Amino acid sequence: MTQLDELRQIIVGDNSEQIAELKNRIEDVEKRTHDVAEVLSPAIEKEVRSGNPSLSKSLQKPVSEGLKRAIRAEPEEYAEILYPVMAPSIRRAIAQAISSMMVTINRTIESATTVQGLSLRYQAIRTGVPYAELALRRTLLYRVEHVYLIHRDTGVPISTVHANDTGFLDSDAVSGMFSAIQSFVQDSFSVDDSSRLTNLKVGDHNVWVVHGANAMLACVIRGDAPESLKTELNDALDGIRSHYGNEIISFDGDVSVFSGVDSHLSPLLLSELKTSEALGVTPGNLGASLFKVGLFILLLLTGCYFAWQWWLARSDVNTVEYLLRNTPGIAATNVYWRDGTLVVQGLQDPDAKIPFNSLEQYGIDLNMIEFDTIPFRSLEVDMEIQRFEDELNLPSGVSLSEINGEIHLAGYAPIKWLLKNDLRIRQLAADRRLSIVALSASSASVTEMLNVFFKPQALQKLSWSVVKTSRAREVVIQGQMKAADLAIMKGLFANNNWIKIAVTEY
Repeated sequence: MTQLDELRQIIVGDNSEQIAELKNRIEDVEKRTHDVAEVLSPAIEKEVRSGNPSLSKSLQKPVSEGLKRAIRAEPEEYAEILYPVMAPSIRRAIAQAISSMMVTINRTIESATTVQGLSLRYQAIRTGVPYAELALRRTLLYRVEHVYLIHRDTGVPISTVHANDTGFLDSDAVSGMFSAIQSFVQDSFSVDDSSRLTNLKVGDHNVWVVHGANAMLACVIRGDAPESLKTELNDALDGIRSHYGNEIISFDGDVSVFSGVDSHLSPLLLSELKTSEALGVTPGNLGASLFKVGLFILLLLTGCYFAWQWWLARSDVNTVEYLLRNTPGIAATNVYWRDGTLVVQGLQDPDAKIPFNSLEQYGIDLNMIEFDTIPFRSLEVDMEIQRFEDELNLPSGVSLSEINGEIHLAGYAPIKWLLKNDLRIRQLAADRRLSIVALSASSASVTEMLNVFFKPQALQKLSWSVVKTSRAREVVIQGQMKAADLAIMKGLFANNNWIKIAVTEY
């Protein structure tokens, strides 16, 4: 043994073997893991029994993150694990929702068809209160509309939930009101801190408050709730205290630490409808109500049928009136039904054209129309134009039109047509029923007539043109002809108002 070993033996002594053993134990990962496993479980159990929150806080994040990753990695397996636990709750929730929906539908149908329902609708129209609110007042036994969790010492609202179809209330204002009323009660009635406000009525609403050591739970209730609801409120408050006890004790105004507390408040949004007996619907009067409803529906359908028939009949009358009053030569003063026949009364020009095609297009049966009219001579412009067109049989190039209330016959007409209708045209013009200032014989028809009676050599020195006069337009023939030919031309156009002869003989 060297001097160094002797010195080490003197200093360390018998502990050298233990130190070597400890060194080997520390360097051996498997042994160190086994040692930690032996003390970890008792340590955790001891901390849980002591109620120290530090262990829970330190384990919360890694456990949460690990669970999230495991669920993302194997969602199907975790779904199978949770299914036996979650499925019954989901089924109950769905069954409750469907049942509530069916009850609401039944109540709505009943209120819409019964005498009471119609009375409510009339009352809603008369008072201006929405029908849904009146029906709710009648059929609802009670409903919890708002639930507030308030820190009792500071009066700060921690969380609030409300029913979907109710208006939102300012939670700060509500909690402030509770605190102010509580202080008023204690100051006015000289009560100690143990005496607290538990019931309050505001209009149609009741406010129930349950108190805990550091928090209180307030519910705004429409209607009269059973006393058993207070038990549920206390149970909910106890559940909140067990989950958020440390947060409530150390509350500093930060409500973010109460994430998930709404899951304890939402189940308190309860409601209950009145029973059929409470609504006055008993087996004895149910049959009478159904009879009244059936009678009402029958009368309503009968009324609708007669209203529909009346509307169809009136529609036919309006259609006939409209078409006839827009027809020249017919002045319909009255159109009405008589024994299944549409009777038309008024004045009718014999030359008027009844619009049968238009009536058929509108679905009017022509066999149902009877004209009980008085004949007359219509001087309407449209009627006159129609009459002149039928009488004169206008050729191509000639037209009738209305200008400033006056009928004009204009264009270049064949000379033969003018000669045939000359007397009638002049008569109408003299009666101021027709203007012919823009009417004349066409040059082509004059040329055609001259070629029939004369040889081309006789017409070589002639020319003709249309000249406007005060009465009409004339075709003026100018030039020179032999005396014999000129005599024939003058005889041909003797007493002709449309041709003027300005020809000399040579």
